[in-house]
Amino acid sequence: MDTVRYEISPGSSNLAGGTHSTQGITSPRRWNDGLRYAAFDLDGTLLDATGGAPQAVVAGISRLRGLGLLPIIITGRSLPSFQRLTEIGPLLALCHLEVLLEDGDIVLDRVGGGCRMVAELPPSAVERVVQDCADVVGSCDGRLIASSRRAAAAYSMAYGIPRRDIDIAPLTGPTTRLVVLDGAPSDLPGTQRRSLRAFGATLLTAAGRGKAVGLTDLLIERFREHGLSQVMAFGDGDNDADLLAASRIGIAVQGCSPAAHAAARIHLERPLGAYLETVDLGELIQTNVI
Repeated sequence: MDTVRYEISPGSSNLAGGTHSTQGITSPRRWNDGLRYAAFDLDGTLLDATGGAPQAVVAGISRLRGLGLLPIIITGRSLPSFQRLTEIGPLLALCHLEVLLEDGDIVLDRVGGGCRMVAELPPSAVERVVQDCADVVGSCDGRLIASSRRAAAAYSMAYGIPRRDIDIAPLTGPTTRLVVLDGAPSDLPGTQRRSLRAFGATLLTAAGRGKAVGLTDLLIERFREHGLSQVMAFGDGDNDADLLAASRIGIAVQGCSPAAHAAARIHLERPLGAYLETVDLGELIQTNVI
């Protein structure tokens, strides 16, 4: 049986010449004056260890659509990393046409192909890191650029991205995030940092950002929806914790990190697909009243 915590948690520019399209964006209908959106992390949540979407998960997402919820994907993956997911078309077809990448700092129109940044690191911080640190990988205009072969190799191994997808070149242009090997300068105004356990590096992003902010921005822009009070969110990692805590219903999947578990109101003890196939939205709303 899944465990439920009943207490209430407290509350642009184009990339690479891409164009931004709003064609096909429709507002979901409100379900019982409660939930309208279902936000999903990808890796460890919707996708299995092989990078595929189990059929039970796809069926569960389809069921949510039938109940009137709009599934939205928000992932920490970079653009090159997301583009490598070539076998999840049936899953994507059920979701909102815009995918939030890099925890919401990049918005990809997967139909029109355009990308846009909604946040970036201060240029002064990027310049300081490049000057002080020998091994850095940056996401610049949607491209992955490494300052050294060592940085490119480490990033490639940690994230399973082909080495050919990482350029070795000067980091130039708007930068959404930096991955710094061997430590980053401590005094970088306008940034926030997170340790990457995958290979002992430091991730730098713009201050005040995260999945909760990224999704909030999208809902305001697309649906004039202020806040996350109509959102149920699913995740498993440290970078999902803010979204799980801020959403009306935060759900941590099996095998989640301690941070995600602490932030969530519901903790799954069975596969996500099995939960989605049977979840009673009415009961969820009644037992998780704001």
